[in-house]
Amino acid sequence: MAVAWMGRSGPVTHGGGSTAPEGDSFAGPPGGGPDAQRPAADGDPPLPATVRALGWTSFLTDLSSEAIYPLLSPFIRGLGGTSIDIGLVDGIANAVAAVVRLPSGAISDTLGRRPLVLAGYGLSAVVRPLMGLVTSPAGAILVRAIDRCGKGMRSAPRDALVADLVEPAIRGRAFGHIRAMDHAGAALGPLVAAAFLWIWPGAERRLFLLAIVPGLVTLAFIWRRVHDAPRRTPVAPRTKLAPRLSASQAWLLAGVGVWSLGAASEQFLLMRATDLGVPEWLVPLVWLAINLAKSRSAAVAGRLADRWHPRGMLVAGWLVFAAAYAGLAASSHAAAAVACMLVVGVAYGLAEPAERALVSLLAPAGGHGGAFGWYTLVQGLMALPAGLLAGWLWQRGDFGPSWSFATTAILAAAACGLVLAGGRPSRDAPA
Repeated sequence: MAVAWMGRSGPVTHGGGSTAPEGDSFAGPPGGGPDAQRPAADGDPPLPATVRALGWTSFLTDLSSEAIYPLLSPFIRGLGGTSIDIGLVDGIANAVAAVVRLPSGAISDTLGRRPLVLAGYGLSAVVRPLMGLVTSPAGAILVRAIDRCGKGMRSAPRDALVADLVEPAIRGRAFGHIRAMDHAGAALGPLVAAAFLWIWPGAERRLFLLAIVPGLVTLAFIWRRVHDAPRRTPVAPRTKLAPRLSASQAWLLAGVGVWSLGAASEQFLLMRATDLGVPEWLVPLVWLAINLAKSRSAAVAGRLADRWHPRGMLVAGWLVFAAAYAGLAASSHAAAAVACMLVVGVAYGLAEPAERALVSLLAPAGGHGGAFGWYTLVQGLMALPAGLLAGWLWQRGDFGPSWSFATTAILAAAACGLVLAGGRPSRDAPA
C-alpha cells in the first residue's frame, strides 16, 4: 500500500510499491538511454530528455492553436454565430474528444504511449489550418471538434508517459514544466496573431492556414525526440478499456467534473473584455497576458506540489479560481475585469500540475494511461454542458455575464469540498 501523504519526509512509492528514501535521485529507465537522469550538482535531478521534448511539443502546438483561438469569437460572430454557437465551439469539440480519451489512455498501457501521442498531434496539425476555409458556424464547430479529437488521442498517453519517466517525488515539477511550456506557447500565439494582423489587417483566414507550419515542426520533433519508457515490469494484456476506479479516484473525478462544469470556454473571458470596451486589436494581448500568468504560475506550482501534497495544492488553485470568477461577476469596468482574468490564469497554473500529480499518485501500478484516460474523459464530457450553461446564462439580460461568472465561482468552491472529502490518508494509495 502506498504512503498516503507524499511529503518531503519518508519514503516515496512508485508503481507496484518499490520505495526510494527521500533525497535519493532517480537513475532513470534501466540501462540508461536518452531519458536517463543524472543527479544535478544541487541534488535536484534534471527532467528526462523525453519530458523536456514533450514540453517543446506542447509549446509549438499551443503556439499554433492559440494564434487562432482568441480570434474565434469575433470570427464566428462574423459568420452569423451567437453566444450559444461560441459556447458550442469548445463544448462539442471537447465532448467529441472525450469519446477517445479513456480508450486511448487504456490502450497506451498495453501498446505504448508514443504511437498515440504521434497520431494525436498529427491529426491536430493537419486539421487545424482548415479553419481558414470554413464559411459557417457549423463548419467552425466541426473543424474545432476534429482538432480537439486529436488532443483527446494524445492527452492521456502523454501525461502517462511523463508519469512513467519520473518518480513521484518530482512529478509535480515534471507536469509543471509541461504546463509552463504549454502556456508559454499559448502566450506567444496571440502575440504572433496580433503582429500578423497588424501587418495584414483582416487576413485571419490566411493566418489560420499558416498554422500548419508549427504543426509539422511538432511532428518532426516527436518523431526524433520522444521515446517510450522501457517497461519496468511486464504488462498483462487488457480486456477492458475502462479500468475500475478506487474510492479516492472516484472522489477526485467527482471534483474534476463539478469544476469542469463551471470552467466553460475561455472565449467568454475574451467576450467579456470586448463587451467592457477592450479594443478588438488588444484582445489577443489580453489572451497573451492570461497565458503568461498560467505559464509562470505552473512552473512554480509544480515544485510546490512536490513539496506539499498535490491534493492541497489543487484545492488552493481552485479556491483562487473561485475568487477570480467572483471578482469577474462583480466587475463592470474593463481594467478590473482584465485583472481578474489574470488571476484566473494564475489559478490554472496552480491547479494543473497538482491535478496530474494527484492522478498519477492514485493510479494503480501499470495503469497510468487508464487513470489519465478517466481524468481527461470527465473533463471533456463536462465541456458541452459547461458551454451550454454559460451560453444560456450569458443571454439572461444585462446581468447574464455576472450570473455566469458567479455560477462558475460556486461550482469551483463545491469542487474543492469534493476533493477534500476523498482526501483521508488511507485513500491516497493506488488500488
